[in-house]
Amino acid sequence: MEFINSLLYATGLSGFFASRAFLPAFAAAFAMKYGHLVPWLGSIEFVQKMADAPTWFTHPAVVWGLGALAVAEMLAERSPEIRELLDEGLVYAKTGLSAATSYGLLSAADAEVVGDLVSQAGFLDSIPAAISGGLTFFLTMTRNGVVGILSEADEDDSLGMRKFISWCEEIWATFGVWVLLAIPAAVLLLNGIVFGVLYLIRKRHEGKMEAARIECPKCQTKIHCFATACLSCDTPNENPVALGFLGGMLEEKQSDVMAQKVRLIELKRSPKSGEKVKGRGADISCQEDGVAVFGDKEVNEQYFKTVDARLPKVLIVSAALGFVPILGLIAGVIYYRLQLVAPYRRYLPWSKGFLTKWLVRLVLLLLAALQIVGFGIFAVPLMALINHWMYRNAFRSGLKKKGLI
Repeated sequence: MEFINSLLYATGLSGFFASRAFLPAFAAAFAMKYGHLVPWLGSIEFVQKMADAPTWFTHPAVVWGLGALAVAEMLAERSPEIRELLDEGLVYAKTGLSAATSYGLLSAADAEVVGDLVSQAGFLDSIPAAISGGLTFFLTMTRNGVVGILSEADEDDSLGMRKFISWCEEIWATFGVWVLLAIPAAVLLLNGIVFGVLYLIRKRHEGKMEAARIECPKCQTKIHCFATACLSCDTPNENPVALGFLGGMLEEKQSDVMAQKVRLIELKRSPKSGEKVKGRGADISCQEDGVAVFGDKEVNEQYFKTVDARLPKVLIVSAALGFVPILGLIAGVIYYRLQLVAPYRRYLPWSKGFLTKWLVRLVLLLLAALQIVGFGIFAVPLMALINHWMYRNAFRSGLKKKGLI
């Protein structure tokens, strides 16, 4: 029975490690070492038995070391640039930590609960850890796939969806682990439902994108319906599908090839094949077709003209939203970020993007105060104007240094 409980703990933990690497490990280690001192945690039978368990996992250095790493991970999650790297680079770290945490729980259980049962079985004590690690890898890829869909639509998180999800994941990765120790079966069921839905969303999105591909009339290569040319033979796509506000495919076609290339670049896609582009900077290229995103000076100039043309409308809408206290400020910020800031910020290198972001924030704090005291009709448009000017200049200087404009 205790071995079954260990399997439930290990399987349940994998759902938390799919979203965070260090936070669930810290929550588990803290509960085992200090949980008996916390009113609610202290009433859990598993925690009561683990209080004095002689295991490496509850050593104070391990507990607080994991705590420091968890705090660093939470701070890193607040930056879109670092978060992008974390989603891609922590898959194996999450897998390993999930297995280690599961092993830490079972090691304590060996000493205090299971007794000779597991130690006599020998290899059985490693089974839950292996299951937890393998399942974490699968769930992490599923979670990253769904998060990637959000990033495609709003890479800079101008809508704040990624930030909201991050808060939810951090709360659940902390308190959910403690709930797991009390009622593992319920948490396992809940994680199964959540990740089942995420898996279906990911597969549906992948299927939709694949179904929307068309054949090149010359070489029969499957290409995106919104591509401007074939990935393989460069044959032009005469009628690419137009792309909407957040990158969704529209019913109508885009007859203006230049406008389609600009739209693809704005969505961080190759101006030729429409494939997603990774990285930041003025000289990045698409890994699929080898095309330099900003390799055409004429397209680059049109890119600036397209974004600049939105400025008058954005200022008018921002002024109107400025009349509404607080909510108008939030809506105005989201609106001008999507329209004027995102096309530039998503390409700025980490160092330049970080500096620009904090310089802008210092100015915007004063303007936000103006909006709160009733001068929103001036404050929100000024915020939009300053954001546009600073990010545009930062991005344009990068292109100039590379001789791309």
